[in-house]
Amino acid sequence: MKKLLLVAFAIAMLQVSYAQEKAVLNNSKTPYMQLKTIDIDECRWTDGFWAEKLKQNHKIMIPNLGRLMDDPEIIHAYDNFKVAAGLKEGEFRGWSFHDGDFYKYVEALAYEYAMTKDEKINTQMDEIITVIAKAQRPDGYLHTKKQIGHGISGFKHESERPFKGGKTEAFTHGPEHEFYNFGHLMTAACVHYRITGKTNFLNIAIKASDLIYDKFKEPSPELARIDWNPPHYMGLVEMYRTTGNKKYLEVAESFINMLGTGKAEKGDHRAMAHSQRATPIREENEAVGHAGHGNYLYAGVADLYAETGDKELLAALERIWKNVTTQKMYLTGATGPHHFMATRKGMETEAYGKNYELPNIKAYNETCANIGNAMWNWRMFLLNGEGRFADIMELIFYNSALSGISLDGDQFFYTNPLRFIDGHDLNTKDQGERNDFMSVFCCPPNIIRTIAKMHTYAYSKSENSVWVNLYGSNVLNTKLEDGTPINLTQKTNYPWDGHIEITTNNKRKKEFGIMLRIPSWATTANISINGEPYSSSIESGKYVEVKRKWKKGDVVTLDLPMPAQLITADPKVEETRNQVAVKRGPLVYCLESIDLPKDVSISDIVIPQNIKLTPISGANVLSGMTILEGTGEMLHHEDWSNNLYKPLTVQIPKKVDLKLIPYFTWSNRKKTDMSVWLPLKY
Repeated sequence: MKKLLLVAFAIAMLQVSYAQEKAVLNNSKTPYMQLKTIDIDECRWTDGFWAEKLKQNHKIMIPNLGRLMDDPEIIHAYDNFKVAAGLKEGEFRGWSFHDGDFYKYVEALAYEYAMTKDEKINTQMDEIITVIAKAQRPDGYLHTKKQIGHGISGFKHESERPFKGGKTEAFTHGPEHEFYNFGHLMTAACVHYRITGKTNFLNIAIKASDLIYDKFKEPSPELARIDWNPPHYMGLVEMYRTTGNKKYLEVAESFINMLGTGKAEKGDHRAMAHSQRATPIREENEAVGHAGHGNYLYAGVADLYAETGDKELLAALERIWKNVTTQKMYLTGATGPHHFMATRKGMETEAYGKNYELPNIKAYNETCANIGNAMWNWRMFLLNGEGRFADIMELIFYNSALSGISLDGDQFFYTNPLRFIDGHDLNTKDQGERNDFMSVFCCPPNIIRTIAKMHTYAYSKSENSVWVNLYGSNVLNTKLEDGTPINLTQKTNYPWDGHIEITTNNKRKKEFGIMLRIPSWATTANISINGEPYSSSIESGKYVEVKRKWKKGDVVTLDLPMPAQLITADPKVEETRNQVAVKRGPLVYCLESIDLPKDVSISDIVIPQNIKLTPISGANVLSGMTILEGTGEMLHHEDWSNNLYKPLTVQIPKKVDLKLIPYFTWSNRKKTDMSVWLPLKY
């Protein structure tokens, strides 16, 4: 009895110690990340763009996601756990990765609870976690497809058998997505623990992590080949940060060291590069394979470097990052142009292509891959505070991530092309229409959990400074490492307007710095304090430190002029030669055919070099989004029926009024042609 009381007391103390640290990515003691994250409840959106998105997340996105997850005839995910737990009879339905997508939903619920303190959500999470715990095997294994489909040890085919067979063996070949599921389990459990202080979910993740450690602490070449879709790298590092148990960090390093040491599995049509398994990560020079897998991997490697300081890992990440951002990334921050890409060594799916291979109409650009790119850049930014990483993160959030969910919050895109022409044979998976539901349901819970925690990206901290990463109306209450309280109020209509005011409400007159991000798109910027110009070196793409002994009521004003800009691409990008795109502030714009005269198609439009585009706010278009209006030109629409080629017809272009909309809002009115890139008239 005494022993039980001591155990209970130890658990209670653990809850108290970790409940104080509520960061999504808990790097408070991470040695090689110079910047630290804020706690989940230290920043709140108060008005404007992200406040409206978060409100919609509360009222529509999360409830709708819960409805889909709970319906056994739609997603099946929760039902699969109930069947695996023996709470109802049935068969496994859905995809092998449904477990992981359900964990993302629980993670979103945790963020919701952190901000609302709604005890109904707390109770709901407890009920869900009880079912998950009952579904978990005694040895820690948890994969509903395997458990329902074959029981503990009864497998129909060798390829489905837990690795090496036997009643206590657990792992199969990679495409079963076990590691994907485990990784999202770990991350969701750590977040839930930090927010609630409860160990019920964390204990499930500990059992699963212990099993993985026992199996992979000294991996064989056979085990190396089954690694697949690696959110578990990030998950294992978070398990180490949350529990303090170093073996989780060690096994994460073991996984990363395994890359490039295995051989292709017999009968696997996919190339080893598909899941970044062809080359040791320390030797890699470019982004290859499945973009979602790759971006999760690079984020996990960044986490490992942050804890170990392995310089070879950092050097590899820098090489890969440069390859992505200068040769393989879309203007919207999206990655992964190919649905299927055949190579001499096998097939790669949802994949990075060759350098400068960035097609628009058939671009895949999975929403999850884009979010993974933001997660990777967030971690790279925290290492050293370089603005280039925060720029990419913001670019993705406003464009290729947010495009994955409709303005109403209940329809989704899996793919995010930069051009859509109705009826074109090369159109990508979604065919230009948002869906209430998609059988591969990884993207909806991913974008919803990202919106739910967006405020945690807004600020970060260093020893003597608070860093402003995302602009938006909010209130921040936090403390620096030395205990200095920081209370800031930010007011702005960003991203529609570049005027930002930050008011300090500090009671202590202690000097600290406010680090202001000057986005790379800002060709000019002006800073003033209480109306007086602040003279300092201001450089695009970097942070400016404004440091002084702040008084209550001091106001820092940052003005970022936002003229619409015509953007061109490197001429090596064949698909965009002699074309331009339009960008204003962090937002990429596009043209939809619904905004053209009925007899004019997108292919008729050309953009003059000297076009003047005027921002129109509050227009009766797309819920009041700021659109751009200007005068373009159009060519006579030609009849190409029964012709592939014909002699040039000299035409005199005619004027046409154009309305450009933010890219993330496309396909919200009806199915219609769309293009980001448009021909340039020289």
